[in-house]
Amino acid sequence: MPYSLKHARITFTGKLASLTRKEAYQIVRDAGGEPTLGVSRQTSILVVGMEGWPLLPDGMVSRKLRRAEELMQQGHPIQIISESTFLELVGRKERQSFLRKTYPAEEVCKLLKISGETLRRWEQFSLVRPREGLYDFQDLVSLRTLGELVNRGISPANIAKSLQALASVLPGTDRPLAQLKIVVENPKALLFNLGESLIAPNGQLMINFDTKSKSEGKVISLGSKNLTETEWFEYGQAYEDDESYTEAEDAYRKAIARSPHFPEAYFNLGNVLRMTGRAEAAQELYRMAIAQDPAMACAWYNLADIQQQRGQLKEAVASLQSALGACATYADAHFNLALCYEQLGQKPEADRHWSAYVKLDPFSEWAKVAKRHLLPESG
Repeated sequence: MPYSLKHARITFTGKLASLTRKEAYQIVRDAGGEPTLGVSRQTSILVVGMEGWPLLPDGMVSRKLRRAEELMQQGHPIQIISESTFLELVGRKERQSFLRKTYPAEEVCKLLKISGETLRRWEQFSLVRPREGLYDFQDLVSLRTLGELVNRGISPANIAKSLQALASVLPGTDRPLAQLKIVVENPKALLFNLGESLIAPNGQLMINFDTKSKSEGKVISLGSKNLTETEWFEYGQAYEDDESYTEAEDAYRKAIARSPHFPEAYFNLGNVLRMTGRAEAAQELYRMAIAQDPAMACAWYNLADIQQQRGQLKEAVASLQSALGACATYADAHFNLALCYEQLGQKPEADRHWSAYVKLDPFSEWAKVAKRHLLPESG
């Protein structure tokens, strides 16, 4: 098995079927790895939850997944693995039973409040495909979605026709009812919500003018409670961990409204805005966090990362030096600083930081990268 969790930085995306995020994080720590929230150049492994490959259950393409693929294309040694592979790596194969066909038809009908005749009819249209009469968690998601569509007046025949057409447009979406958010335009036409756009079964893309998450109600309902800034901050962390970025942003803003001096909230809000493509606004929030707490090394580091991506290398160097001033043992800051110095043509300075990185993190895949950079250039 080419994967190792020891000294690795592990990020999760999508909903895990067999574990809670808290359980997964503890497993990573027990294996000698480090669980992280975001995907960065220093990410070693991205684990994709089994409830939404290649799309998340809410229909949004995972930003973490897209970011990992971008970094891989740039040559960064990030590995993307499934939840099932992760369970094998950590020796928790018994948990894979959560991913297998485990529900008999009778239990499915009871859980979803549908008749056996209805279930058999949906199977005849190939809208759900049990194995040996048993259903897994994605089958349950599919069946629940089917029930919602039928209640809106969509016939199973029209649903099947749309899904068959979709299969040629989105290859790899083997169970779209479990993986896509479906928009009912009329009883004979279905659109599939990909977040910022809608796709018709014939492949035509359209702008989605209603991108607000249906789960916003969770935050709105919480707003009626007299929550403290700390409680809002914790809600924000939970939403961010679940990649519910609209809700996370709302919670962090409420935390800041209750306590304007809250550098951690500014920092986390910056991370959320960056994940949703608002890098410029994220920069300003990192600066606000730093203004309140100049020793917040992670804010300096994330600010530098944006600057580096934008080609602002001298600014990135200054920010990374500030990060190291706040925390001299910040290995990732040494790594990125070495990259910046190399791009600026300052190899002696780059080598100094490559060496510092190897001393601080000698066993990871990234240490191998640093060691390669330290090799003399061949003539």
